Amino acid sequence: MSDAPILAGINKVADLEAAGDFEKKHTPYIECVRDGDTVRVTVKVGHYVSHPNLPDHFIEWIAVHAAGVPVARFDLSAVATDPEVSCVLRVEPGTAIEAMESCNLHGIWVAETVAP
Repeated sequence: MSDAPILAGINKVADLEAAGDFEKKHTPYIECVRDGDTVRVTVKVGHYVSHPNLPDHFIEWIAVHAAGVPVARFDLSAVATDPEVSCVLRVEPGTAIEAMESCNLHGIWVAETVAP
């Protein structure tokens, strides 16, 4: 079990390069690839530093928001799933894309980017 604190609220890392492993393993990584009118959004937790996927410590869900509106949510199970999801969105270039994830021990973490 992790000795890191249980956190409340929404956690956002301001400077990922200066962040420690605890913050990096919880911060969602977002990749957006445009194909015509659509953008494939892929979100992975554990991209920067591997996150555990054990019965007592895992990513419960990943959600995607576009322009502040929830557009997708994926509920995950421990051990059987990897914390990586994709969805295809019809959004304009420059649209704000936000990914949120919930660690069962360390709360909700968010990252954002813009659609190409």
